[in-house]
Amino acid sequence: MRLLGDHVPYPVKAWPEGGQRHLSAESALYCRVITEGLFHIVPTGFRKFSISPSLPKEWKYMRLRRIKAFDRVFDIEVSRKGKQEFLIVKQQDGQFIQKPILSQQAISITLN
Repeated sequence: MRLLGDHVPYPVKAWPEGGQRHLSAESALYCRVITEGLFHIVPTGFRKFSISPSLPKEWKYMRLRRIKAFDRVFDIEVSRKGKQEFLIVKQQDGQFIQKPILSQQAISITLN
C-alpha cells in the first residue's frame, strides 16, 4: 500500500476500481484543489468560515452549489464585474451574503 496501511487519511473511504482503496485518497485530493485552492475555504467555527477566492483571469465566475457543511446547505459564487470581484453566499433559507473581494483579503462568513 502506498499510504498508511489499511487506513486512508481522508474522509473518503470508498473502495474504487477493484478494491484499490489507495485511489480513494487521490480522489479526495481533487476536491481539496477546488475548496482549498480556488476558493481558499477555511472553517473557523460551527457556522463560520473564511474564504479568500482566487478567480482565474480568464473566468467570469465560478460556483460551488449545494455545499453541505456546518450543518447547512448553501451555494458560493464568485463573479467579476469590470475590475471588481464579488462573493455571493446563498443560504438554503433564501438569504444572501454579498461582499466585494478585496485583493488577497480573507472574508469572514457566518451562516444563519
